[in-house]
Amino acid sequence: MPRARVRPAFQIDALGEAESLAEILRARLEAEHPYIDGTVARGQCTLRVPQSEQRFWTPYLDIMFQDTPQELSERPTVRLWGTFSPRPEIWTAFVFAIGTLVVVSIFAGVYGMAQWVLGRTPFALLVPPSAACGAGLLYLAALVGQGLSISDMYRLRAFIDDCLRESEGAASQSS
Repeated sequence: MPRARVRPAFQIDALGEAESLAEILRARLEAEHPYIDGTVARGQCTLRVPQSEQRFWTPYLDIMFQDTPQELSERPTVRLWGTFSPRPEIWTAFVFAIGTLVVVSIFAGVYGMAQWVLGRTPFALLVPPSAACGAGLLYLAALVGQGLSISDMYRLRAFIDDCLRESEGAASQSS
């Protein structure tokens, strides 16, 4: 059974070229505006559900793609890396909270060791296990949010799969 991850990722190799895929992504984003929003830049794309449908746990899909070197494949192929993540402001808060817990744990651990060496009650040594419990709760909250957003993740991934099929169809017709 695969391990649950806070930011699920995938990698796909598909027939076609990166520039062709970028054009297809741009065209489909303009045509399917009510279903998927996003931006396409050179070699990367960010997809999200429209603002009107976003909730606290709604994910983003960050895509990077590039042409595979010719020596690795006889036909032109594009390699695509995708990562599902929370909205940037949610992800920043998550990372900040985990970082704060780590820093507080380190300082409390040092202070608790000093208390212990001085023969006092090391009450500060209660902070690191408490922070670990807090980090565990944050991780569980992230997994719950991921479970709540599974339909949005499926919609974003299906959009990418459709674009890749179109890109592969265009590549097979040109060869």
